[in-house]
Amino acid sequence: MSSLKKYNIPEKISAIKGFFYEFIYIKRSAYAIGLSIIFSLFFIQISEPQFYISATLREADAPKSSSAGGVNTAAQSLLGDLGENDGSFDQFRSNMFSYVLAQRMWNQGWGSKIFGSGDLDKDYFNKIPKKHSISDKLVAFFLGYELFTYFTAHDLQAFIQNRVNAVKAVRGTNITVSTMSSDKDFSISFLNAIIKETDMYAREHLISSSNGIIDGTYKQLAVSKNSAIASALASTINNEYFKIAKLETDMPYHVYFIDPPYASEYPVTPKVSSIFLSNAIIFLFFSVLLAFITKNKNDLW
Repeated sequence: MSSLKKYNIPEKISAIKGFFYEFIYIKRSAYAIGLSIIFSLFFIQISEPQFYISATLREADAPKSSSAGGVNTAAQSLLGDLGENDGSFDQFRSNMFSYVLAQRMWNQGWGSKIFGSGDLDKDYFNKIPKKHSISDKLVAFFLGYELFTYFTAHDLQAFIQNRVNAVKAVRGTNITVSTMSSDKDFSISFLNAIIKETDMYAREHLISSSNGIIDGTYKQLAVSKNSAIASALASTINNEYFKIAKLETDMPYHVYFIDPPYASEYPVTPKVSSIFLSNAIIFLFFSVLLAFITKNKNDLW
C-alpha cells in the first residue's frame, strides 16, 4: 500500500482524464478522424493492389549415366561421370537469374509484354524506347556517359532478378518460386514460362555438353591403342547417348511442379485496415498537438 500511495495513482488517473477531455474529446479530434478517413480512402484509391503469385516445385531426379549393356568398373574408375549434372536447386536458381535465360525469354517476346505494347514483331521489341528520368539525364550529361536508347535482354534479366524470388528451406525438399504483381493473369503466365524455360535451358545445355563429349571421345577412340582405354571410351560414348535419350524426353530435368503458379485471392498490399488505423492515429496526434499548442501558446513562446 505504501508503494501505491507513493505513486499517487488516483491523482494520475485524474490528470489523464483531464487531458483526455481537454485535448482529445473535442470537436477538433472528430474533424481529424473524418479527415483521416477521407485521406485513407483517397490513398486506397490511388494504390495498386499487389497479389502474391507463387509456384511450389520439387527437385527432379537427375539423369544418371548408364548404358544399354552396362558400364564396367574399370571404365567408371578411369573416366567417372563426365558432364554429370546433379540438377540442384542452386543450379536452377543460377540459370533462372542468368542473362542466357533472359535472352531466351526476350526472344519469345516477354520483353515487349513487360516494357512495351506486347507486339511480338522482332522489329518492334528489339527497339522499345527506354525512358530516363531528368535526374538520370543530368547525371549522364555532367559525368559524360551515354544512356541506353532501347530496352534489352539485360533489362529483362534485372526485372527477373528484382521481381522473382526462389527459395528452399535448409532441410526442406520443396522450392517456392514467387513474385508480387497487380496483374494476376500475366504474372501467372510469366512465372510458368520462366520455370519451364529454365528447365528447358538446363536440358539443352547438358545435351550440347554430351554431344561435345561424344565427338571428343570418338576422336580419342580412333587413335587409342590400349584396349582398357578403348573400352572405357566406348562406355563413355554409350553413357552419353543414353543420357541424351533421357534428356530428349518431356520429363523435367531440374524441377517438376507440385503446385503450378497461382495467385492469392486477396491482395497482400495495401492493407486497408492498417491504412485506416495508422492514418487515424497520425491525424489524431496532430490534432492533440495543435490543441495543446493553441491552449499553451503564451507559455510556450
